[in-house]
Amino acid sequence: MITFAPAKINIGLRIVNKRKDGFHNLESYLYPIPLYDIIEVLPSNTSNTSNKDELIQTGIETHTCLADNLVYKAVLKVREHDTVPPLKIHLHKQIPIQSGLGGGSSDAVATLKILNNLFSLNLSGDRMQKYAEALGSDCPFFLKSSAAKISGRGEHINPIEMSLAGKYIVVIKPDFSMSTAHAFAQVKNYSKSPLSDCKAGNFNSLTNDFENYLGKNQLIVQEVKNFLKVNGAIYTSMSGSGSAIFGLFQQKVNIRFNTAYFHWSGRLQ
Repeated sequence: MITFAPAKINIGLRIVNKRKDGFHNLESYLYPIPLYDIIEVLPSNTSNTSNKDELIQTGIETHTCLADNLVYKAVLKVREHDTVPPLKIHLHKQIPIQSGLGGGSSDAVATLKILNNLFSLNLSGDRMQKYAEALGSDCPFFLKSSAAKISGRGEHINPIEMSLAGKYIVVIKPDFSMSTAHAFAQVKNYSKSPLSDCKAGNFNSLTNDFENYLGKNQLIVQEVKNFLKVNGAIYTSMSGSGSAIFGLFQQKVNIRFNTAYFHWSGRLQ
């Protein structure tokens, strides 16, 4: 069984406070974009005498072993309550890692959905929600992958009426990465004002708090944002904890900031 795991962008992000459990409370608007990882899951061949799972990775390199991959962690989470045979998994990465685009979280949720369908597990919505929350803060959003305001760690999902259909997006990821854990470790202050209302197409008052904690990389992010604005972007921001930056456009553009950087563009749905 094959499925496509979409990326997401954050339109505005506020870091509210640090919780007693060590996580942070956030507020943000999330929107899915048509940049996908591709996942194929099959029961392992009966000739597999080792009785072990196999994960093949192609596309963008992740440099993670089987045990650390969120796809495999999703398999293990399901096996806590249901029997799932040895698997052969092919993960084709097209969403860059440590970019703030949610690729790993989306892969994990896509895997949950595949296993539920492939083995007729009939997992309830509540069970899927609990699995998603356990796997990562961004994961609950990908259960439905539709425009939403998120809060808490990211587990509180409130669907919103926001459509960017017909607009175009350009995503540029510089050649530095930002792990979520490292990004949160840099945070020194918390937002005193709530996330601004998200009015259709009017995002100018929405900013990403993580952009204040980039250190020496802040100049690079600002240069990319300025480049996108000069080329007609109606809104630019870093997504999540970074380091990918996106620009929204009214019409299709063909631009490149630096050929050494990851570039992707598409039409939003």
